[in-house]
Amino acid sequence: LAPVLLGALDKAGFTQPTEVQAKAIPAALEGKDLIVSAQTGSGKTAAFTLPALHHMATTPATKQQSVRLLVLTPTRELAMQVAEATKQYSADMRGIRVATVVGGMPYGPQINALKRRVDVLVATPGRLIDHLNAGRVDLSNIETLVLDEADRMLDMGFLDDMKDIVAHTPD
Repeated sequence: LAPVLLGALDKAGFTQPTEVQAKAIPAALEGKDLIVSAQTGSGKTAAFTLPALHHMATTPATKQQSVRLLVLTPTRELAMQVAEATKQYSADMRGIRVATVVGGMPYGPQINALKRRVDVLVATPGRLIDHLNAGRVDLSNIETLVLDEADRMLDMGFLDDMKDIVAHTPD
């Protein structure tokens, strides 16, 4: 991983990768698509976030580029956890902006966040669809798409929303 990430991980007290991280991170760094299943607390968030942040650290965005990493989660609580972890991992990366758009929260702060460049967007499907339909978010530059707890999103009836969101991303 990029030195800028290793420094943040060191500050966060990480010393060794978990099993899921040791298996997933190298494959993700090679650009492979992954389906990962592991217990809660096993380090999946770092396993999918760190390779995407590494790519951002080693391949700077163009001035117009926005939303390079999109993480969809089934609940606002999980979205908030993922966003906080992402902020922690990217703490030493200059200018990385993380935004969260989730249901059950006021639109105002989300709209304000989306008016600026966003590098990492963590969202629940329904609220993201609202912002897409209103033209407030552009997913045409997504480099990494993560469906966190995809099975749960399917169980919750988000299949059509997930398909709609994916249709807004590059092939």
